[in-house]
Amino acid sequence: MLKENSKMKVDIVVIGAGHAGVEAALASARMGCKTVLLNLYKDRIAAMPCNPSIGGPAKGIVVREIDALGGEMAKAADATALQMKLLNSSRGPGVWALRAQSDKVKYSKYMQNKVSNQENLQLIEGVAKDLILKDSKVTGVLLEDGRIIECDSAILTTGTYLSSILHRGSETENTGPDGEITTSYLSDTLRENKIKILRFKTGTPPRVKTNSIDFSKAQLEPGSDAKLAFSFSTKEYRDVKDQVPCHLIYTTKETKTIIENNLTKSAMYGGTIDGVGPRYCPSFEDKVVRFNSKEQHQLFLEPESLSLDTIYVQGFSTSMPIDIQEQMLKSLPGFENCIVDKWAYAIEYDCIDPTQLELSLELKGIKNLFLAGQINGTSGYEEAAGQGLIAGINAVRKIQNKEPLILKRSEAYIGVMIDDLVNKGVVEPYRLLTSRSEYRLTLRNDNAEVRLKKHGRDIGLIKDTEWNEYQKFEKEINDAIALLKQTRYTPKSEIAIELLKLKQANISQGISAYQLLKQPTVDSNIVFKYIPELKHLTHNQVQYIVISIRFEGYIKNENETIQRFENSESKLIPTDITYSNVDNLATEARQLLEKIRPNSVGQASRITGITPADIQMLLFYLRKKYAQKIIT
Repeated sequence: MLKENSKMKVDIVVIGAGHAGVEAALASARMGCKTVLLNLYKDRIAAMPCNPSIGGPAKGIVVREIDALGGEMAKAADATALQMKLLNSSRGPGVWALRAQSDKVKYSKYMQNKVSNQENLQLIEGVAKDLILKDSKVTGVLLEDGRIIECDSAILTTGTYLSSILHRGSETENTGPDGEITTSYLSDTLRENKIKILRFKTGTPPRVKTNSIDFSKAQLEPGSDAKLAFSFSTKEYRDVKDQVPCHLIYTTKETKTIIENNLTKSAMYGGTIDGVGPRYCPSFEDKVVRFNSKEQHQLFLEPESLSLDTIYVQGFSTSMPIDIQEQMLKSLPGFENCIVDKWAYAIEYDCIDPTQLELSLELKGIKNLFLAGQINGTSGYEEAAGQGLIAGINAVRKIQNKEPLILKRSEAYIGVMIDDLVNKGVVEPYRLLTSRSEYRLTLRNDNAEVRLKKHGRDIGLIKDTEWNEYQKFEKEINDAIALLKQTRYTPKSEIAIELLKLKQANISQGISAYQLLKQPTVDSNIVFKYIPELKHLTHNQVQYIVISIRFEGYIKNENETIQRFENSESKLIPTDITYSNVDNLATEARQLLEKIRPNSVGQASRITGITPADIQMLLFYLRKKYAQKIIT
């Protein structure tokens, strides 16, 4: 126990125990580093201050990637899910994604239990007052009560708690989410060290008592009866009859009128908020203004926990004062007699310009200081957890004098996100979308293990048991594909007759099961039904096999594109380059390249503001000046 005005020494200090902090701390400890997880509250671990869910488009794939690398979010989501769905299943596999409606209370307790029982990890309650620096390098953390934790590396995962202000109408309060503690100390320290600070805003909708809503006026939104899970390790699935349903309603003309008549009372439109809000998760009044021709908007009614009598009104985030919020709620179908458990609010907070980060998530201006989560200008639990895992891994590898783990855009959505943050920066809270990736058919929901499991193994987060299980999983897939190629059917075979009757295929000559699966009209379940040797395959294995076969040509084309991308990534830029010496390079390009200092020509080409002409000038210079160093 660290007493007041005392001192201790560890390898790594993680500041903040949200979704980023938990993943960072668990990764650090599991990789053998003595780690402290510092949080404002001991019982607020991986909390869900906004939506009670994990996953969704792109985000669900990130959760699968976290699992493949050895993180914890996927296991926690599976263990505490109230409902599970596969989204976008009617569209192409590049946009399929899992989403779990989570029990927010159980999720937090699950993570708290993992933290409490993790070897090499100590949870300490306290407020970080300052970073202790020596020669622009972190050597420790000073707590508000005078305690000092000396360390070799620190990871900032402060979420929305830096200089935060809560807004409802004209009322403001200097607090963090749900009226919790906020701190400005670390923002001041970062500014003093010439780190550029941005001001962002997010918000949350009201929570309403479940038993005060008339659900007969809502559309039922049940979960899926398929065996769905985020984690490779999950073997038990919640039956659809045991899943808790969500509901769907639509706002009314009255709702829109209330907003239009009271717009100036909103903190967002009344001038009290300076921060920039998220474009893809706007406040409800922002929706009304931006999409004024729409008379109604979807709202999802989501249960928060089996231990809470509360519904999260998804899509109804607002910064309106309480009296207007009440009018808005009672204009909704089924909400005529609703009782509010918690009113909506908007919150402003400090974050940094992420172009000041290395791809490892180490801050360029302060060595051995890594940042992850909303402090980097992102939004969402999943984006935070993915960054936290990478920051934790790379903080350890920095101490071990090893190369950082940098995921490429072609191998992970986590890689896309970090690459976007560092090279493009942010003008609003960053949210991952499938459209941000050039390689959606490669970065699929079903193949996270194939893409990333070896990374997890190499860095030491995937242990022998899971690795051996994965190798068996992969062998079964390869053996199944070989069997599908060998298995042949005639026009008179039983499967041919069934497919003809169902009008799915007309087999006029001998054909393999592999070729049958290439036909989009053929139900893959029928093909697998006729091959009893493959009945042991899991839902995820079958999904991977079918997609690999059915989209084989498209995947081949994308792999060729990826190869060209990786060729540009292999053209490394020497670290001692002086961009002012590059002939015919635009002044703006020199400034951007000097600021971000990309590792490769490929990374340089993705910096916002860098043109193809700039890249050509850079290549000419590199070939002339560093002929032996640059890979061409």
